[in-house]
Amino acid sequence: MANTKPARVLILHGWTNRRPEGGWHRILASELRKRGHQVLYPQFPSTDNPTLEDWQELLLSELELLEEAGDGESVVVAHSLGCINFIHAAVEGKITKPVDRLLFVAPADPALLGEIKGLNVNLAKESTKTALRAATKSLTIVGSDADQWSPNGIQETFGQPLGVRAIVVEGAQHFSKGDGWGQWQGVINWVLDENADITIR
Repeated sequence: MANTKPARVLILHGWTNRRPEGGWHRILASELRKRGHQVLYPQFPSTDNPTLEDWQELLLSELELLEEAGDGESVVVAHSLGCINFIHAAVEGKITKPVDRLLFVAPADPALLGEIKGLNVNLAKESTKTALRAATKSLTIVGSDADQWSPNGIQETFGQPLGVRAIVVEGAQHFSKGDGWGQWQGVINWVLDENADITIR
């Protein structure tokens, strides 16, 4: 159903991302703001050498701001490490109020994130799915068939353990600007209407 009130949207970038001009995150933020929606798009610290404590602290601060931003639908759009940062907070019981909709785009396999000390995300545990479901009313996962950050497949790594049928976009790789992901009309449409086709470029 399309939003009748301005949505409250939080966009979470991933590792090494500096919110480049022309990237889909930035375009999404701009287009939603033009339509009157409230958008939070923070730059996480030390993006080349992320520290879990710092990323968790900023995430929780932004979620508090999201809650205070009004009474419209709350939507979180996360990419890559941003997805895992959110899951970690959920597993730790730090997300006290669920968001209405949560979108994971090309989440990174936690097994490949060993450089980030203290990260505790075990997708095989039933408690991980339970914790994430308590942190959101609706979860959507989008990935590709050829993502170096999810080498075992998006459905096998994330969809199956989290109880979601992942949407697979062929050839999308890691959905980064370097992979050709600038304008992405589908994700704009999806924020505006959860039933929209998110795969449209």
